[in-house]
Amino acid sequence: MRDLAARLRSIVKQDAARARSTQEPAPLRELTYVPELDGGRDVSRTAADLGGVVHSRKSSSCVAIDRVYPADAWHGRKQIQTCALDAASPISLYDPRLAAHAAWADRVVFFDVETTGLSGGAGTLAFVAGCGWFEDDGFRVRQFFLSGPADERAMLDALADVFGAASLLVTFNGRSFDVPVMEMRWAFHRLGAPTDSLAHFDMLPPARRLWGGGEADCSLSSLERSLFGVHRYGDVPGFEIPTRYFQFLRTGDARAIEGVLEHNRQDVVSLAAVTAHALAIARDGAEGCESAGEQLGLGRLYERVGDAVRAAGAYELAARASDRAVRRQALAGLAVLRRREHRYDEAAAAWQDVLDLSMLEPASPLSRRAAEALAIHHEHRARDLETARRYAETLGERATGRLASEARHRLDRLDRKLTRRAKRDDTGLNF
Repeated sequence: MRDLAARLRSIVKQDAARARSTQEPAPLRELTYVPELDGGRDVSRTAADLGGVVHSRKSSSCVAIDRVYPADAWHGRKQIQTCALDAASPISLYDPRLAAHAAWADRVVFFDVETTGLSGGAGTLAFVAGCGWFEDDGFRVRQFFLSGPADERAMLDALADVFGAASLLVTFNGRSFDVPVMEMRWAFHRLGAPTDSLAHFDMLPPARRLWGGGEADCSLSSLERSLFGVHRYGDVPGFEIPTRYFQFLRTGDARAIEGVLEHNRQDVVSLAAVTAHALAIARDGAEGCESAGEQLGLGRLYERVGDAVRAAGAYELAARASDRAVRRQALAGLAVLRRREHRYDEAAAAWQDVLDLSMLEPASPLSRRAAEALAIHHEHRARDLETARRYAETLGERATGRLASEARHRLDRLDRKLTRRAKRDDTGLNF
């Protein structure tokens, strides 16, 4: 989708360049899509029913709905005022591209859309665009709603104004969905995308690194529930949202949309809360984490940016967890770091702990990795061939396919070494 959007933007820019090269440029023909479904709904009445106002731009109008969450209000266990992002937080730990944006915290806009399709594509229309930002009196969520697709231009212009004043755009899976969908719509109308020059932070990849271990669900609704105790009652499921919009277009009944708007508002508030929590972890370090899983994820982030000292500290804290899976992953990370530092005995001790913790899952990938690392250590570092062979046997029992073949090859090599050593020992005794 990104490639297609880039091609469309290129066409728009070429058209604009050709227009500037002539003395009397021909007006660009605006592309609009008018669906067959039309409930004949008056935008002013829709605005009144949804508690919003009409936002007009040129020949089209959309509905703008504002909700302000007071600073002392609560979102689950988290107070709204604590969801504001701290400019001192090292956001580049999660996305190194943001290191060049020193003023990223000046005006952060949280963004989420609801669309007519869940898979994207050129025909996907965003009919609700929710934007959230902090003000002196709390957190404002401004939603733009299309009472009819023919009024899309008004929404696009309104979003361009919001993004033009922003220093950072924060989304959840926005690099893959929300932003490409909107860039497609701007290109469809032969407009430049205001997101081209706007710094963008997608919270989904950091969320997966911090909280996505094992079988954990990293959806926004799951994170708000596990981190802040937010439970949505009567929430509209995502798959039902397009159907509700089409129902509104057929009937003009705004009640079909009220639940969609509330769903979107909750997503924007939760996005701010999750982002603030993640940045607080980056600011406070492993000691400030609320769980061993967060310490493990933070250790991996430190390791990714080359901060071995902090990575080791985070892994050591996570290795004290009661959760065996977290402990194994943390010890494995610590073992890798110690080996890179040429602290081979400490690395071997950590791998041994991983193996001991894997008794109930002997065929797990981490168990096989530990057995292989210990076989290599004892063969090439400790020069203890008998111990190395024992670990190689363990690896052979737990491996399959190519790994099993490699384990047999290792066993054969160790057997040859042991045979040669035995012959040397026998020769020495004969003398």
